[in-house]
Amino acid sequence: MKRTFTITRMLIASIGICACLLLTSPVVTSTKTTAVTTGSIKMVPFYWIVGIVGGSIAVTLTYVGWKKYKGEEKKKSDEDSDS
Repeated sequence: MKRTFTITRMLIASIGICACLLLTSPVVTSTKTTAVTTGSIKMVPFYWIVGIVGGSIAVTLTYVGWKKYKGEEKKKSDEDSDS
């Protein structure tokens, strides 16, 4: 249990570091930009944040659901072996 918790913390930390590196790097654009392109370029960090937060929530919910499923399965098998 403790090993899994450590791996999860390391994964979250590495995702955070990658996100910081990607978000702080300068965005290179051409000299010919339009208002639409400029507007979408400013939204790039927002999309990254939404993706990272949404992905983290999805991974967490998947992990919790899997642990719950395995726990119920083990509980069911323990009850069957006791009977």
